[in-house]
Amino acid sequence: MKKLVQLGFSLALATVLFTGCGIKTTEYNVSSKNVSKLRNYEGAKIGVDKFTAANKDENHIMCRLADTITTPKGENFEEYIQEAFISELQMANIYDNKSTLRVTGHLEKVYGSSMLGNAFWQISITISSNNGKSIKVDTTRDYPSSYLASSACNNMATSFAPTIRQLIADIINHKDFKTLIE
Repeated sequence: MKKLVQLGFSLALATVLFTGCGIKTTEYNVSSKNVSKLRNYEGAKIGVDKFTAANKDENHIMCRLADTITTPKGENFEEYIQEAFISELQMANIYDNKSTLRVTGHLEKVYGSSMLGNAFWQISITISSNNGKSIKVDTTRDYPSSYLASSACNNMATSFAPTIRQLIADIINHKDFKTLIE
């Protein structure tokens, strides 16, 4: 009987610590630093074509086998990043969907870790222009984790949008970004 009570208590504790509902990432908000940097390209008009991904249509990632981290509207990761990039270009007043200069992205990797002491997002993308130039960007951004799965997964979800802001900063600050839009 004692072992049965211990087993029941262990299962209840594991349920509390390691399970939960799906968590949505936050909507993307533009970065004033990114917009300021993009305004240096005043006069450029950039169109954006559909982003693609190695894991086509992926829109979620598991957090500690307990929660599913999903994008806010269920869009796939490449769409989320494409829309974020367009938002930055729009705020900088250099986006023009009718422009003959077109850029696109190919998302190669989206990886998230929520382990205690090792919580980070890692994203790899190649941005290409129809002028024949391309750049590859690898972004890793740490965030605080937690022992409890619910807290760790919430931190993972809320850190996704800031990671995408960092990814876009890494793209537009890349030494060869200018070659894409010339």
